[in-house]
Amino acid sequence: MAAILVAGLALSACGGEPSLTEYATELEAAVAQMNGRLDELDAELSETSDIEQVKRYANERVAARYTFVRFLETLDPPSNVSDLHDAALGIMGRVADAESALADYVNEVNSLTAIDDFWSTPLGVAARSADAEAIEICLAAQAELDTTKRSDLADVPWIPPELKEVVEVAFGCITEER
Repeated sequence: MAAILVAGLALSACGGEPSLTEYATELEAAVAQMNGRLDELDAELSETSDIEQVKRYANERVAARYTFVRFLETLDPPSNVSDLHDAALGIMGRVADAESALADYVNEVNSLTAIDDFWSTPLGVAARSADAEAIEICLAAQAELDTTKRSDLADVPWIPPELKEVVEVAFGCITEER
């Protein structure tokens, strides 16, 4: 993650706006890292009655979410996707905050009947709802970047370079697609 943050800061320091390809490449790596960590945590947890393991799970999910939010805050988007970037930053901040509130609740509990009980609480429902919004913005970002697939314009000399740019990313927005 440190390498991604350094790269993001380096692009900002160089002045000028990053290309859509540079932006998308950095974003894709950060999304993959966060999703990979969340998937690892989910796999480690499975069904358990160990409250300490559930607390660690909740806290590490929050850490992964906030690491991603901090990364988004450092990433300088190209102007043509800045509104989408700002929306994603807002939604991911809400996801991190909602999961943090749920983790605070989990950290106060001393017993557990099932992990699903936490996701069923009002805090858990709020976290899942925020996550559903994050999936929607992820899919929207993927669709927006997919519109750059215009390789037929690559050899047209009068087309500006930013319109010739082809960006291919796979955010893995939906768990089943990763």
